[in-house]
Amino acid sequence: MASKLEKAVEIYRSLGYEETDFKDILNLGIGNKEEQKIAREGLKSGEWSQIKQLSENSYGFVPVVDVDLGKLAIFAIRVGVDAKRAANVLRAGSEAALKAIEARGDTYAMNFIQAACTSNRRVWEHSLSVLGMLAIKLVHQMNLEIPESVEYMKDWAAAAAILLTSKRKDYNFDEKFVIEKSEILRRFNEHIEVGVALNVPATGPFSEILIWGVQNNLITKDTAMEHVFYGLSIAQRPGDRKEYVNVLDQIGITDEEIKSRVETIIPLLGLGETAILERFAPVLIESATEDWLYPILISCSSAKVKKIKKMILNSALKRESPKSVNEYEEWLLLYKQDEDKSIVKLAGSLEDKWGLKIEQEATKEEVQGLWKETPKLWDVPKFELGEISSERLTDFASVISERKDFIEDLVFERFIAMVNHIAYRNPDEAKMSLAGIPNGDAGGLRTLGRWAKNLEMNMIKDTRENVWNGEKEVLKIRYHSLLYMRKELLFNSMGKLPCLLSTPSYVDLSISLSDLVERLLIYEDKNLSYVSEPDLQLAITRLDMELLTDADIKKYTEELKKMNLKIELPSGEVLKDESGEEILVGDLIAGYLKDPYIEPEFTPGKTPYWRIELNMPKSLKVLPNRLSYSHDFMFSIFPTWGDYALTAVHRDYEVYHGQGLILRQVARRRKPVTKGALINWLAIGANLSDENAEDVIIATHKAWERGLLLPGIADISYLDWSGGTPSNLASMALSMDSMAKDGMLSLVWEAACDTLKLSLEAPRMLAGTAEVVKLLRDYLDEVIFAVENKLAPKSVLKMEAVKKLAAKSGSSKAVGYAKEIVNKLNSFNIEIIKDTEKSKKVSEVKDSPNDFDELWLRLPEPKKLLNDNVSMKVKSIELRKNEKVFQFNLKLPDVEIHEYQVTVAGWIYGLRNEGQVSAFEADNKGEIINEDEKAVWLHYDNSKKKIVISRFRNWRNEENAPLKGEPAPYSKALLTIAVALLAQDGESIYGAKSLFKQLVDSGDLSTDVLRNITRELLLHEEISPAKLVRIVEKERELLSICYVMLSECIKYAGEKTVENNKPPVWVNRILDICIYYADYLGEAAKRGLIPVEDAKWQGLLEIAKSSAKSAAIKKARSLVEKLDIVRVKNKVTFVC
Repeated sequence: MASKLEKAVEIYRSLGYEETDFKDILNLGIGNKEEQKIAREGLKSGEWSQIKQLSENSYGFVPVVDVDLGKLAIFAIRVGVDAKRAANVLRAGSEAALKAIEARGDTYAMNFIQAACTSNRRVWEHSLSVLGMLAIKLVHQMNLEIPESVEYMKDWAAAAAILLTSKRKDYNFDEKFVIEKSEILRRFNEHIEVGVALNVPATGPFSEILIWGVQNNLITKDTAMEHVFYGLSIAQRPGDRKEYVNVLDQIGITDEEIKSRVETIIPLLGLGETAILERFAPVLIESATEDWLYPILISCSSAKVKKIKKMILNSALKRESPKSVNEYEEWLLLYKQDEDKSIVKLAGSLEDKWGLKIEQEATKEEVQGLWKETPKLWDVPKFELGEISSERLTDFASVISERKDFIEDLVFERFIAMVNHIAYRNPDEAKMSLAGIPNGDAGGLRTLGRWAKNLEMNMIKDTRENVWNGEKEVLKIRYHSLLYMRKELLFNSMGKLPCLLSTPSYVDLSISLSDLVERLLIYEDKNLSYVSEPDLQLAITRLDMELLTDADIKKYTEELKKMNLKIELPSGEVLKDESGEEILVGDLIAGYLKDPYIEPEFTPGKTPYWRIELNMPKSLKVLPNRLSYSHDFMFSIFPTWGDYALTAVHRDYEVYHGQGLILRQVARRRKPVTKGALINWLAIGANLSDENAEDVIIATHKAWERGLLLPGIADISYLDWSGGTPSNLASMALSMDSMAKDGMLSLVWEAACDTLKLSLEAPRMLAGTAEVVKLLRDYLDEVIFAVENKLAPKSVLKMEAVKKLAAKSGSSKAVGYAKEIVNKLNSFNIEIIKDTEKSKKVSEVKDSPNDFDELWLRLPEPKKLLNDNVSMKVKSIELRKNEKVFQFNLKLPDVEIHEYQVTVAGWIYGLRNEGQVSAFEADNKGEIINEDEKAVWLHYDNSKKKIVISRFRNWRNEENAPLKGEPAPYSKALLTIAVALLAQDGESIYGAKSLFKQLVDSGDLSTDVLRNITRELLLHEEISPAKLVRIVEKERELLSICYVMLSECIKYAGEKTVENNKPPVWVNRILDICIYYADYLGEAAKRGLIPVEDAKWQGLLEIAKSSAKSAAIKKARSLVEKLDIVRVKNKVTFVC
């Protein structure tokens, strides 16, 4: 029997669409009313393509029906699919699509635009979306109202920037389907006004277009300033406000115009943002009337940056003292109490000039007793459904619907248990209670809402498809995730089950075996013959195996063996073993009790936290593996596990909405939070959205009160779960400060000390270290009080890392704070445990590092370098503010008349996955010859032994689509670009690291090849050697190849030191890295893993012998000692 889609396609074919040219298909009919109805029914939902493996190394979308999907989409619009569906099935804009949508009317077109302009259909944030040009043409051609859609406005700004300025065309710009420039100009002002009102990101091209409009007299300067100041007042992101300040400068705002808007600007100053204060504060402070001066200065008090604070005071110094000068004492006192001496000095100068005498009382903050005794571990309460009623069910549905993320926590479990309970007894009552569920998928309730409204249900099934295994196509089933499939199957079959097997027994979501057996007996009592497989799987993973004794297992195994329940898969089939025998629930669970899941050890850097690599026990091998992409939901699936199941506890730069709810569930655990989850919990509190903050704070307090957060457990190496060098320490310190204020000082203290220790062990002190040391300084009195009153052990004041930092020279904030701590410790009569003094003499015979074999990895067999004889020039260009990228101009040996300009910014798929780069033809001066020309693609052709040029990305099939088949081989020029990207700024660095590792693993990059490339890159002044080698700071396993980069950089730095009589500044970072890895480099040389010439570290002695004043010289001498380098004539004379 044909499917609905196949019937629709049959009508589509019968009307002649498939054989008609695309440009002529609107001349065809759409069938009679009955045919339209059948076609519409088949085309209104469902997928028209699926991802399939095209070859051993490539995947792509393949149609599920053998027709032109572009034509089918136009046909679908014409027969009446809704606007959202039209946006979903259209793959590109076209005149045919434009006319088809236009024929459906204004409302349809507006709905289409809302659905079509979306962020997930852009190559990057501010580029043109796939259907953006179509949406813009619809608005202009149909004279529609400007859509109140940020995404539409982003498309308009992207298109306008290409058409009106010299901005390069982006990936989704199709020259065959473009709006006329005159049309953009016709409604230019309308779009600008709407864009500002909608708070369209100013960090994209919108601000550039606004400036262009003023410069080209489309908008008056006054109107533009009104727009910009309104934009400043409603902007939510600091980056947008910074960009708007830049717009004001670009359109030429004057000091007088700033002064005239003092009332508007004062609230902006209070935001404390550098860009705003730097531009407006000096003008206003120096010229303000007496009435305005005080509110201006008070608003400026929010400044956080030293430079801005000094600017504010210097501006105040330029004016005479105000008449009511005494009113300013409190304001000035803020600066006199600042931790920076230069600011205190400036404040003193202002005090003298204004004739003030501010007396500072020597105030000592009273100890608040923030070091609390750790609460005892709680007893986990039983899961209770509470009052069962339709009213309460409606309330539950309302709470879940308001969630922005689907989180399976205690509240959700109570909700679905109650839905099921009421629906099993009275489906109509349940449907009435749930009628208010929104049509969207808020809280994951879309399917349940359709059931409640008696709408057609789409049964969720696992995907079956043929995939290429390297030799032939084989059937593969892609299983939906466990929690998703349980939910969807339940909502699809609501009212058919007497109870859910996976309903928790306790509020931590764990299930007791007795409860599970009892529920299975209910199924048998109701004469049911099967259970739902996902429901059963979740019940099994939630079993608390630690509560079971051998006697319990024996007792319940006997009961389970008596049961005759089968297991139904989502497909409707019964689960069978390899021999075709039906598997019974009792036998499966009985087997699991003897062979359960075992929690794997989580090792940062080795265990992936973004996916699950968990072996199913043999007892469950017959079940579908639904855990692969459940990494953020393991806390709900394995509620009794530790870190392996708790990676959902993590901070984000923009914390996702479900984080607070997840923490509230984790705060119901039976056992204390483990070391990895705890350090990440300590870091969460600094970046909370308004929606999240309350839940996170409640969760933290509850977890503490329940004895789930233990001092001394958190492990800094687990921060962010990645195993790399910890980052964003300032943010973590802020979060710790908040917890300390709330009486959890004991929880954060040792974690902060450990963080400082780790920072001092790094090649360079980590960013944010000063904030961590400041935290320790600020709470030192509290800790001393706790030690004196025997609330804390004396060992918490040992603080060896702080003492080590305090002994350093320099005037950094971190060192200053450390000295304050040591001075205070020395002033108290506290007997602190001291380590046994160790001799500071370095033993002549050093032990090899314990983890040398783990760190110094064996490299694969190297491939032969493919020499392409391409010469290269490198130029650094500013892509956006503070983000520079490289422009590579390649001179191919067989092309004399021009060069090829390559820029790799952000997106490196072509280089990484296809072995090719896109390029523009440029003249011999490096200027692009024709901006309107599309890019060409460069790849190495093995048969021709050279880099060749193609107009097509997929040159194998001569089409502009991803390359099919094997990637092209990497030649010298392409490898050089790949390595150079390590030194580039911006988002491409992440892809560059991945690509570098890939090339090392494949043997394309060997030590000899990397040495050759490094020597070449060092000759390009635009490429920073310090940035080039930074990858090895965090990626320790790359040292066995990256040592050649370090060696070549030091050799080159030695040459530059001799040439210029001083070491280059960039060598400091190189030396820091070498000192950090000195033991490993020395051991590698001893074992013969580093060639003799490299082990000499040429250039190092030249740096060490320099008489210039540079920190690099001291570092070089230290490295000479650590590497025990043989000196010239066994002696080197250092000039001090």
